[in-house]
Amino acid sequence: MELKINPGNIAILGMPHDENSSFLRGPAKAPELIRAMRQSDSANAFTEAGIDLAGHPRLVEFGDITWSNETVAFTELRRAIDHICSAGAYPLTFGGDHAITFPIIEALSQHHPDITILHFDAHPDLYDSMDDNPHSHASPFARIMERGLVKRLIQIGIRTLNTHQRSQVERFGVECIEMKSWQGPEQVKLLGPVY
Repeated sequence: MELKINPGNIAILGMPHDENSSFLRGPAKAPELIRAMRQSDSANAFTEAGIDLAGHPRLVEFGDITWSNETVAFTELRRAIDHICSAGAYPLTFGGDHAITFPIIEALSQHHPDITILHFDAHPDLYDSMDDNPHSHASPFARIMERGLVKRLIQIGIRTLNTHQRSQVERFGVECIEMKSWQGPEQVKLLGPVY
């Protein structure tokens, strides 16, 4: 990646990848569709705080990750995240399937060793392997936790814990707040960098 980024920039990065989806393909189309939505005349670029993001000087379009063959896709994503963080900037990644979380966190953890992941989902994505694929979209948090890449993993809204994933929650010390137990944001105390 040769794009010039500066400290404090927010680098918008697409990862059009869904080879690790176990059911349907489609997440690889997300970066293109999100960019089209951002440029649509049907809305404006103002935030709730009244900040106009259209042409905002801190937002830098980094483009999409490309790769020569499937075996290096995650390596290229790690390299891009490392490049962004090494410049003192922040990646904002539009992805493919959830499997891309693992290489993103691998790179981020080198720059921010005390990361807390705040994960909102119905699925915990803690399978040791799905369909004989340890890099499945249903497994990124198992890879992250077994390597000790983050300080905490907090999962909110989970509704599909099976026996295997319950044991993974216990094994890795995941702070899992199932949807049936959600009472509000006061249940979560955050310190340090958050992904």
